[in-house]
Amino acid sequence: MPEKDYTSVGGEVRQLWEKGYECLEKKNYDYAMELLSMALEKEPAFFDCRMALRAAQVKKHENAGRLAKMAAGATTAHNYAAAKLALGKKNFFSAMASAEKMLCSNPENASGHRVIVTAAQALDLPQTMISSLQMIKKANPKDNEVTKELAKALELLGDWDQAEKVMKNLADINPEDQHLQQAYRDTAAKATIYRGEYQKIVSGEEQLGYAEESEVDPQRLAEDALDEKLFDMEERLQDEPDNYKLAVDIARLYVDRNDFDRAFEYFDFVQENHNVTDSSIDRAVSAAHEARFNYDIKQYEEGTPEREGLEAERDTFMLENCRERADRYPTMPEFRFELGERLFRSGQTEEAIQALQRAQNSPGHRMRALALLGRCFMERGMFDMAVSQIEKALENKSTWNDDRKELVYTLAEIYEEQGKPDEAAAQYKSIYEVDIRYRDVAQKVESGY
Repeated sequence: MPEKDYTSVGGEVRQLWEKGYECLEKKNYDYAMELLSMALEKEPAFFDCRMALRAAQVKKHENAGRLAKMAAGATTAHNYAAAKLALGKKNFFSAMASAEKMLCSNPENASGHRVIVTAAQALDLPQTMISSLQMIKKANPKDNEVTKELAKALELLGDWDQAEKVMKNLADINPEDQHLQQAYRDTAAKATIYRGEYQKIVSGEEQLGYAEESEVDPQRLAEDALDEKLFDMEERLQDEPDNYKLAVDIARLYVDRNDFDRAFEYFDFVQENHNVTDSSIDRAVSAAHEARFNYDIKQYEEGTPEREGLEAERDTFMLENCRERADRYPTMPEFRFELGERLFRSGQTEEAIQALQRAQNSPGHRMRALALLGRCFMERGMFDMAVSQIEKALENKSTWNDDRKELVYTLAEIYEEQGKPDEAAAQYKSIYEVDIRYRDVAQKVESGY
């Protein structure tokens, strides 16, 4: 079962997530956990929702007093017994639901995370598995077996660049853990092999029947695994012809293989045989169209008339497609945000502002909508309003993550456009102090000296 983000789930689940996320931002952690747990029971593969639930659990636990923690912990034994019973019956969804109740009492409960790891592995949810293994590792930094589990789980992602990045972060945080350092080096080596083999395949250096044998060929292993997965899913669809969600998942996998004709056969099958209104299907079809455009575009070199023509055709098609989806689903903020983003890129800033102002009412899109509104106002020369939007977005962003860096960088650009070099320099320096490698802040800051 592939893990899903908010663009891939149905309307009811998304609404629960939106409301839960809003409660999380308002620090109403109990109600947030209730809503997010309900969403996960309906869609266990909804990874964004699980991470929001985890954040609510952590915040609730941090703010609870000693007596409240003791009272909450009293229910842990019952939920753990229910989780173990569900695992024994191979009812992995139920096991994860019981484990999440344990984590609502204590988000650092190793037994709860161990249940999630076991269930997630059985359900093929590698990101969920990794997130819980990281929590177990945090609680038991010297547990070498957890380190090995984590390294193997990262390999299941199939995204070696991401696996290498995650392992590097863990290795940097735990410099004394030699097993973890070795696990990072192993993952980095495999990532390097993957990149090298992939480049050979893309460049045509490796010809069928003449390639040297290699002990590790992650690209081919991934392709074989995908073929086997597709075969199993198509066999299952024969027995479950009304399972339109399964048909959509198959179509998505064919998109990943760049087999667009086959993908659209399944999308057509869903639309012709299932009288359903589901925004996630429309989103998947839209993503498939864009992927096909991008694949065709890559067949031509930069600057060629053919490439530029296809890029213009793609942008026009996708803008109209997005406009149709936004009109069809007026309560879905992600479509309204996407419309604003595409309008901004096409230079239609006035209409983009209208779409983004509606999208900012959604807690899940508020920060990004405000950031893009700032850029829209900057393009129109309304610098005071541009600054105001960025400052609103920064209000709830105290942690120096990539989102905050991007917002501060945008604020600096606005000050530069406004002709305020000192204010711009101050913003660039604030990024420089925490991340000297971020974009070109080093050059901007150091040139001022």
